[in-house]
Amino acid sequence: MSAPSQFAINFSEKFPSLTNSPILEAVIHWDAPTSKSLEQTSLKEKLTNRLPDYPIIQPQYGVEVKIDTPIDMPQFLQKTQWSGFRLENISQNYVAQFNNTGIAFSRIKSYEGWENFKNEALRIWNTFVELAEPETTRRLGVRFINRILVKQDESISTYLKSEPYRLSGLEISPKSFFYQDTYQVAGYPYQINLVRTIQPNQTGSGSEQALIIDIDVFTNAVSSIQEDLNQQLAEMRWLKNKIFFSNITNTALNNFGS
Repeated sequence: MSAPSQFAINFSEKFPSLTNSPILEAVIHWDAPTSKSLEQTSLKEKLTNRLPDYPIIQPQYGVEVKIDTPIDMPQFLQKTQWSGFRLENISQNYVAQFNNTGIAFSRIKSYEGWENFKNEALRIWNTFVELAEPETTRRLGVRFINRILVKQDESISTYLKSEPYRLSGLEISPKSFFYQDTYQVAGYPYQINLVRTIQPNQTGSGSEQALIIDIDVFTNAVSSIQEDLNQQLAEMRWLKNKIFFSNITNTALNNFGS
């Protein structure tokens, strides 16, 4: 018996280009704690100077919870403190969340393609490195959230190759579901979080549901060399595409303008 072939990322394998892509949000995220304290007023001024094309700057706040437990009277303390900034560009289709643990860069309106998105993310990342001076990057992730409208009379199998599990004994399909799977990519330093869920359509009629396919490819072995970083991003993007296009049907592809 021959051994199973080893998986390999193959950049010669091409994926369809979609004119009506279901991408709701695309994210590149660096988990890279700052090596120095960031001061709110000073940081806002520096961001304004370095990123004039991101004029919308809003402070973000986190909640710190502390419980003191003296013998006579335990106390629950809650403190709100500044944690960073949320920046938007003039067109309000790019969002950068800039805080003391790293950055998350998102495309939140019609996805324009990988190269523009990646290059802009790297520009924001380089600004973060300059201002925050992180000593290490603990995690790099490429995440794409897809939203597909499903009509009431349509089956999930119209869009997904693998249907949700049917209930044994009654042999009925779930009205709603939430599946989350985590995978380690053999031979590569990448892991994958895959979420598939169905939820009511918040913007349309009650006769539609929204199928969410959330693919997060990430690594904890992040290169600090620009050329290697580009390679890692390309590999993670390939994995994201491989997962998505391997799990949706030809009918879905036609609907998305393949």
